[in-house]
Amino acid sequence: MTGPVSRLVATMALGALGFAALFVERDANANPMDLAPERLTQPCAPNPVPCGAAQVNAAGTGFDTNYYRADNDAWAKLMSTYAMAMAPTAMHPARTTGYGGFELSLFGTFTTIDKNERYITRGTEGPITDGKKFSSSNGSPDSMLQIYGVSGRKGLPYGFELQGSVGYMANTELVILGGGIRLAPFEGFRKLFDVSVGGYVHTLTGTSKVKITVPSFDVQVSRRFPIANQVVFQPYVGWQMVWINADSGVIDTTPDRDGLGDCNARPATAAERAAGDTGEFHCQNKTGGAISGDAIGSPAKLDLNNNVVFRNMRAYRRQRALFGLSWRWENLSVVLPHVAMELADPESGAPDDAAKARIKGLAKQWTFGAMVGLAW
Repeated sequence: MTGPVSRLVATMALGALGFAALFVERDANANPMDLAPERLTQPCAPNPVPCGAAQVNAAGTGFDTNYYRADNDAWAKLMSTYAMAMAPTAMHPARTTGYGGFELSLFGTFTTIDKNERYITRGTEGPITDGKKFSSSNGSPDSMLQIYGVSGRKGLPYGFELQGSVGYMANTELVILGGGIRLAPFEGFRKLFDVSVGGYVHTLTGTSKVKITVPSFDVQVSRRFPIANQVVFQPYVGWQMVWINADSGVIDTTPDRDGLGDCNARPATAAERAAGDTGEFHCQNKTGGAISGDAIGSPAKLDLNNNVVFRNMRAYRRQRALFGLSWRWENLSVVLPHVAMELADPESGAPDDAAKARIKGLAKQWTFGAMVGLAW
């Protein structure tokens, strides 16, 4: 057993170093499945115009600077899809590691998505087309969102257990951090079934465009089956409730344009300040001359207004059934397989009718996982 264990420890150490490297400061290099919410926008009705083109308002006296509006429905579906992939897995039997026990594991999860839906093809970066720029849509998104990470469980007295994890979403710059606590009040009682309840929270980092926080609560039941006094199998089943909370950053809908550079902004003059200047940018041409129409707007100046903030999401509930098989041989601990199956249509757990309409038609998602580690 010494050889396999030592190799596993070395592998886990290398994995931990790899995850630590994710947090080292580096240049921002997007990946195909990174979020691109700036594409989930639509030109403003009734007269869509290209970014930077002047548009007379209804009164015919000025300029309409709001060229794009947020597609909140597509954004809500994209956030819900990614949130379910990063949700706590509860990938363990109901029995804890025991008082003083500890487990350190490597895990992987694979969550299904509707890769052909617009909110996926438009809402993710896609491949690089000319060596330096991403395409306008993702023509070949992954069919599953993959997360690989490290988790640890520490047993406490009275059937309590703490858990923490860090994971990386494949083909993205996204990192998931999480932790939680659970209780198995009748652990080992009369060698019957073990029952546990747990609460966890996972959050997303690695992007300033969105903030996603996913709390969860689960109930699990498992049973130990020793075989030849060497291997212990523990099949488990459970139920989980997930709450999705998402917030938008300020999204530049025209990231390929440099609004400040195009504007070549100058400070207000003394006369403009005396006249009650509001602090708006004053655009000028490259030689310092005034741009025609600067008082009411100009193509360069108007691009500074092409920003949106998507409507936040609060307490969107989604339910899953959990089942899997955990087995242990000496210090080696394995969970394979682990399956999380969504029980109800996602829209049924939206907090109100308007929220239901935003994610109407969103498909149920399945998550498959596996874990291998050391327990002592």
